[in-house]
Amino acid sequence: MLAEALAPDAHVPAPAGAPGAGSWQDFAWRRKAVADSEADTEPSQTDRNAPFRPFEAAPALPIAAELFRALNAAGLKYGIVQDLASVQDALAGRDDLDVLLDKHDYPVFCSIVSRMQGRRGVSLSCYDNVCAGREDWFIPDFSRGRYLHLDTHIGVRVGREFRKRYLAFDYATIARWESICVEDVSVPVVSPEDEIRIAIARFAFRARAFPWSRWITLPDRWKDQLARLPSLPSEPSLPGEQSLHVVEYTFGGGRKAICRLRKSGDDLVADYGDLARLRRSIREMSGFTGHYAVADAAVHLVRKTSYLALRLLQRLMPGRLPPKRRPVAGGLVVAVIGPDGVGKSTQVDRLAQTFRWKFGCAQAYVGTGDGRGWWLRKRLQSLILPHRRSLKSLVQQDGNDSIRRSWAKGGVVATGLALWAVLIAFERYAVVKRAHRWATRGMIVVSDRWPQTLRRGYLDGPTIPEHLFSIPGLSALARLEQKLYQKMEECRPHLILHLVSDFAVSEQRKPGEIRKEAFDARLSLMAELRTRDKDIRTVDASASLETVNRELFRHIWLSL
Repeated sequence: MLAEALAPDAHVPAPAGAPGAGSWQDFAWRRKAVADSEADTEPSQTDRNAPFRPFEAAPALPIAAELFRALNAAGLKYGIVQDLASVQDALAGRDDLDVLLDKHDYPVFCSIVSRMQGRRGVSLSCYDNVCAGREDWFIPDFSRGRYLHLDTHIGVRVGREFRKRYLAFDYATIARWESICVEDVSVPVVSPEDEIRIAIARFAFRARAFPWSRWITLPDRWKDQLARLPSLPSEPSLPGEQSLHVVEYTFGGGRKAICRLRKSGDDLVADYGDLARLRRSIREMSGFTGHYAVADAAVHLVRKTSYLALRLLQRLMPGRLPPKRRPVAGGLVVAVIGPDGVGKSTQVDRLAQTFRWKFGCAQAYVGTGDGRGWWLRKRLQSLILPHRRSLKSLVQQDGNDSIRRSWAKGGVVATGLALWAVLIAFERYAVVKRAHRWATRGMIVVSDRWPQTLRRGYLDGPTIPEHLFSIPGLSALARLEQKLYQKMEECRPHLILHLVSDFAVSEQRKPGEIRKEAFDARLSLMAELRTRDKDIRTVDASASLETVNRELFRHIWLSL
């Protein structure tokens, strides 16, 4: 059982390193037990001389050890207040890491995480994780292309899910801290007794039962949080309450409260009367002496209704509403540009997946390939697809050969090309404006291309050839297309990243997708764009997929 594995006398064997995974072999995470025999140990202190005990390893991000090392060096009073089973994923950047911080150390904490390029997240007020004394901080690990999520608490507040208003615990009220070791760095974690007190206090405000009920069964998710509870007998061995486990609370002014727990088969049940008295004690300790249960329920209902309505609207109208969480500095439009075969789409998909874990993130597409687009443009594109090579030649060359002159004079293909080009321009303009609207609402928008106006026929630039401007009827369409691209030029991305490589890389990844002359023409145009805009960043696309992804992640994070 997990409860037995986390008991003080349990022995967990050290994990073997995974083949080919150096991070597993190098990772050392061992639990350090606190010597209970030292009666003179002060509350909220960690016995750092106690022997280390092995604990199940996880591939923690290197930035986690660097963070804890900096916090320890500054002498901050902090600790992790969550079940150890989830700490592994949290340190690996796959879950939240709940950190309780002393209020007086908050300014120093902000200074440390800011030096580590940390970013603070802002959530809408209708969400359940918004309460006083709680903040989301995100610290990047550029060596892994991921980020660590710190769920930072100045004090642990409890209450209804959408009404956490009662300060029940702060750093000083934690009776005892233990330690784990992350990459040879000692990290304080809450003791099993205090972890159980916090979990029961949270459950007390969410437990629902009939007034005449004596015992209430804890749901599975609450049993997981009480995994470190000492083993209880399945059935009473003696009359009375010999099988009960009592959780004790001591509040200011000498007030005390208890909560009795016992096992009922495979379930864990709590005394409902004890939970009610615990709720009243926490309210009184926070200065709320009236009848606030009805008010809490009403506010919780209103906020949860708003939350559910907002989530429904976000599903029905993606991007129309602000995301749940956004960077404190606002959203960002990122354009990843490069020739065919350098991995733009793959990298954009990976970046969106990485940032979408905790932030509002969306992908934009302004191409004419298999991505999303208007059905009318796609229908017209399917009609002229058989003439694709001739159309490319018509657009990308200067208009001197007899084939292109005959096509232009024929008018049918030229007209189809002009209509198709105008539809593309309208569609791209709509995507560009939508991307900036999303960024204004706090979203991170990533696109694997972006329109340019320097050269026609390359890198999503204008499509109608210049020599068609003189043809009656088509000149108006050509001018309309030109005007749309001029408007798009005014809506530049906040960050432009150029993926550059040689032709051999593109040919290896997508054989026959693009000719060398066209590839070189795109690289030449990208160099011209960088000459005009010194803020454009370049990334070597010939490196491995992981290396390129980490470099792109670093550029985007530093721009947040």
